Amino acid sequence: MRIRGPYPVVLAVALGCGGGEPDGSAADSGASWPQPTGDTGLTNGGGADASMSATAADTSGAGGSDTGAKFDVAIADAGAGNCDCGSGLAFSYIWIANSSEGTVSKINTSTMIEEGRFITRPDHAGDPSRTSVSLSGGAVAVANRAGGVVAIDASDELCDPNRNGIPGLQTSTGPGDVLPWGQDDCVRWYTPFAYSTQRPVAWAPGAIDPATCAYGGEHLWTAGCDQNQPDGGSWVHRLGGQTGEVLESVLVPEFACLLHNGPYGGAADKDGNFWMIHTGVGKLTRVDAESLQTQTWDVPPRMWTYGITVDAAGRPIVTSSGDYANGFVPGAGGARFDPSTETWTKFVGENFRSIGGLQQDALGRLWVAQWEIDGQPPAVREVDGDTLMVGAAIPLEGTVKGVSVDVDGYVWAVTQADRAYRIDPDDFSTEFVGGLVGAYTYSDMTGWALQNATCTPEG
Repeated sequence: MRIRGPYPVVLAVALGCGGGEPDGSAADSGASWPQPTGDTGLTNGGGADASMSATAADTSGAGGSDTGAKFDVAIADAGAGNCDCGSGLAFSYIWIANSSEGTVSKINTSTMIEEGRFITRPDHAGDPSRTSVSLSGGAVAVANRAGGVVAIDASDELCDPNRNGIPGLQTSTGPGDVLPWGQDDCVRWYTPFAYSTQRPVAWAPGAIDPATCAYGGEHLWTAGCDQNQPDGGSWVHRLGGQTGEVLESVLVPEFACLLHNGPYGGAADKDGNFWMIHTGVGKLTRVDAESLQTQTWDVPPRMWTYGITVDAAGRPIVTSSGDYANGFVPGAGGARFDPSTETWTKFVGENFRSIGGLQQDALGRLWVAQWEIDGQPPAVREVDGDTLMVGAAIPLEGTVKGVSVDVDGYVWAVTQADRAYRIDPDDFSTEFVGGLVGAYTYSDMTGWALQNATCTPEG
């Protein structure tokens, strides 16, 4: 059954969903880090982001001005906390990286029309891969594998028409209308990093103002490393959502920077903690949102992890390609980690492998990318979110990389046939959007994963 969105959850607490603005700073923890180099790029003119020592009640966002997108819902008693959690905006987009082109596509999930395409790094050579949508639905962040993170406002109404210095709104309208760097008014900011690999990117929930039902303090996690310094570990950074300013950073020494391996995927839970996987050395790390302390666990033996999500119960779930050298591993497709017991549970039933992403829908089902190996076709797999029993496969054209869910409950799959498939989970019928270029995205492309982890009763 497909549940139509936006899955509102009325919150009983004063500050709604999210953990507020976390306390602590890198200075408090004694950490030091390499600062990003160069101009921090375009901003929305909102001033500096709120201090990380702010309390949860401080939801003013950037300099007390732009607090994020408001809900398109009626508030019965403003100030009484009657706000729906998650995006209440009247639009829904999936953001797909065109890696070889150095751009990201903005596709309307209802009309299946690409409404914008944006360059993700000044030199047009960022090799973008992971995208993440904020809980408010107001912005997307894109990580460039060659280093650097860009944030883009999600709709024309949220963009600054004077951002590029020319009166009136100038922004892309589709794949044939990509504006030169610095000219698109919807590009909120760009923060460069001197890394050879930068994949994970994930918004944290932020806090909601019960008087206005507007989000503030939405921050962003990212991670990267330099493959010329393989023993130097990897750095995790928390960025201000309004300006891209690096607010805090922490070193994860267990995450060696190896060729084609390193910090590979990331996701935030309802408390704003950051979960990150390493595909080469088999590690899962959590960065605590308040203390910035890190904790690292080994993944199950012989599992090469790829994608990651956090389910409605706050448990990270990862995909895996299995063991390249030694063949199939039982439950190779993925595994779930329970933070309360610090134990792993692997997928059960029919075996498959994954070199892509996964996401949980509103009914608790997992939708997982299946790799075309061992005689199996490229597909999206249904997996029971409770028992982890592997279910039906939905064959598609091209290696499946990204899997996401939209506000209407449709499942989306990005394949290396440069297609974005929309799948009806009721009957497995498919439609697709073409015209992508080097499509390679597996992360929270619609923002549903963060909403599911933060706003559901279990979450």
